[in-house]
This record gives sequence, structure tokens and C-alpha cells, in this order.
Amino acid sequence: MSTCPPAGRRRVLMVNRVAHLGGVERVILTLIGGLRAHGYEVLLACPGEGELPEAARAAGGTVLPVAFDRMRITADPRSLLRYPAAWRDGAAAVERHCRDRGIALLHTHHPVGTLYAMRAARRLRLPLVQHMHEVLPARMAYAAAQRLGARACTRFLCVSGAGRALLESLGIDRVRTDIIHNGVDPGFLAAGPAAPAADIAGAGPGPHLGVFGVIEPRKGQHLFLEAAAALAARWPQARFWVVGKLALADHADYLHRLQTMAEAPALRGRVTFTGYRADVAGCLRAMDVVVQASTRHESLSMALIEALSLGCRIVATDVGGTAEIVTHGRTGLIVPPGDAAALAAAMERMLGLNAAGFGGRAAADATRFRPEIFCAAVAGRFDAVLGAWRRTSGQCVQRHQPLLGARVGAQVGKDMPL
Repeated sequence: MSTCPPAGRRRVLMVNRVAHLGGVERVILTLIGGLRAHGYEVLLACPGEGELPEAARAAGGTVLPVAFDRMRITADPRSLLRYPAAWRDGAAAVERHCRDRGIALLHTHHPVGTLYAMRAARRLRLPLVQHMHEVLPARMAYAAAQRLGARACTRFLCVSGAGRALLESLGIDRVRTDIIHNGVDPGFLAAGPAAPAADIAGAGPGPHLGVFGVIEPRKGQHLFLEAAAALAARWPQARFWVVGKLALADHADYLHRLQTMAEAPALRGRVTFTGYRADVAGCLRAMDVVVQASTRHESLSMALIEALSLGCRIVATDVGGTAEIVTHGRTGLIVPPGDAAALAAAMERMLGLNAAGFGGRAAADATRFRPEIFCAAVAGRFDAVLGAWRRTSGQCVQRHQPLLGARVGAQVGKDMPL
């Protein structure tokens, strides 16, 4: 049995099912560093090899390797057959880490992560907070996983109103939800204004237009290239940049499709695929226009928040929480998703607008996404959750006592109403 930690020291176990570095993972890294100032020590349970654990360790975080199966939606029966054992093993590892490390609160970043954490939450009587990074529409399997995991969740932190709408569509009462917009990674801002990336700035006078994000169909890089082809003749010196890596091998065909599009006569020699870039700020700064072309499942784009912070000219699609970041006509232009012609028109319009005017308004508006504001808001919700949990449990939140059978159901029903 673990003992209560010293006063003021509270340990949070964050559970993330993947180890690559995307927008969600940058949020995790921001919290690992930023919550320390509020008395929280963050430990991260995730696969042991990859960009996320490397970055977490570099930031001074503690990584607890767990070989999570992503448990992705699939029609492959062989994959489905392995999921029960994967869930059992992952849940056991999370519970073990909670016992061994004296965890006060569990924090997950996807319904599958919640499924892995819910056993520990129930058996050890720990509060569980899920961060909502997804938006409508919800696929059937996702909805089922979310409804199941929701029974173990004490609170939901939604990165946008679109995330709250998804939860409400699944019957989860909004009294259990808070909207807390993501904050910019403090490392992104630490060095002050970024110098433009040398290789981009040195590639010609431009203009330079770039789309940012991991390479996958929902990010809409194909629409960006369609729009680029429409602009190419009227802007003969324009260069187009696809900034981001292929995060999942099963999207390799999509990358090949993009590379084929880039070899079309209108674009040949004018499109660069940069792959993963550590100097994202420099890449953003080198662009005359930053484009977000996503078609779906974009709850609150970190790339857009970062572009706003740097005072970039932005063109983005109206998906998820985009309108919570960009004010159309003031700090950027917003177009319907899936419409390459509208995207091209907005990109061309933005090239003709006053860069300083848009950039100045964008940078001023971005102060609401400062990392210290974000981390303070999350810490405040953690404080409230732990305070309520102590009052209802009548014991130290880290006294790990397994609960069984009807007693588990009674605790869930009492403390975590649906």
C-alpha cells in the first residue's frame, strides 16, 4: 500500500497510447513542464520508444514505458481478437504504476487511454480526468469506447467547444465538462521571435505557402496541393511546402499520392516535403501564408495557435475549433472544408492583403493561448477534482484499496454521475 505524499506534492499519471509527436503530444509536453509550478509532478505512461518519450525525458519528465496497443478501429478480425489481451495487459501496467508511484490522479488523452486507465481508477479509488481532443462526427466504435470509459471519468477537459459538443452527443452532461483551450508549447516561445528557416528563406523570393501537420488524409494535404496547382500559373515564383512527417505506416499510400500530385507539370520542382522538423517556429516564420487544410477531426489545431502566436498570415478550413482560434477577416481567412477552389481563392487573397495588419492582430490575439494560462487552468481543475474526491471518499486520495463488485458500482454511481 502506498503512503500519502508530502503536502504540496501531487503525482499525476498521464496515459497516452502512442509515442509519436503530434498536436496532442505537444499538449502533454506543455503540461509536464507547466504543472510543476502548481505543485503537480507529471509521470507519463506511453510506449517506451519514440519521439514523445524522448522529448518528455529531455523536458525532465519521468516516462513509465507501457507497450500499449493503439486498438484502432479496424475490420481485421485478427486485430480485434488481440484487443482483450492488450487491454488486460495495458490496464494491469497502469494499475501497477499507480500503486508503485503513489499516483493521486489519472489523466488520459483518448478514449482508448481511458479504457486502459479505468481499472486502476476503480480499484484504487482514483479520480480520472480525460482530455477531449476529438470532435464530431464520432464513428460507432469510438462512440462505444467513449461511453464505456465515461463511466469511470470524474471530469472532461475539452480543448474546444467542438469537443464538448461531441460529449453531449454521446449523452454526457455538460456539468462534467470544462473548455480549456490549448496553450503554446513554452519551448516554442522561449527563444523569442524565430528567425525564418534558412533553407526555406533561401529557396527563392517566393511567395512561400505551407501546410503543417502529420501526413494523413484528414489533414487535407491533397487539397493544399490542388489549390497550389490552381495558383501556380499566376504566381510563377511561388513555392509550396508540406511540413510534417508520415506518422503512421498505413498512410504510406497517401504520401505516395501527394508525391505524385507534386510531380504534375504545374507543380514539378516547386513542392518540398520537409518531413519532421524540429524548427517548426522557423518554418512558420518563413511562410508568406500558413495553411490548415483539414477536412475533419481537428479539435483545436496546435499549428494554427503557433502560427497565430508568430503573427503569420493564416488560411484555414472551418472544422472543429478553428473559429475559436482564427477570427475570419481579422486574424486570418476561414473557408469551407474539402473545397480546393475556395482554399486557392483564400490563399491568393491573403497574398494580396497587408501582412503587417493581419500579423499584428494575430499576435495580439494569441496571448490568450499563453502556456502559463493553459497550465494554470488545468491545475485549477485538478485542484477542484482532488478536493471534491477527498470530501466524498473521506480518505487520502493515494491510499490504494481495491474495490470489488457492487462496491465499485456504488462508487461510480455516487461520485461520477452520467
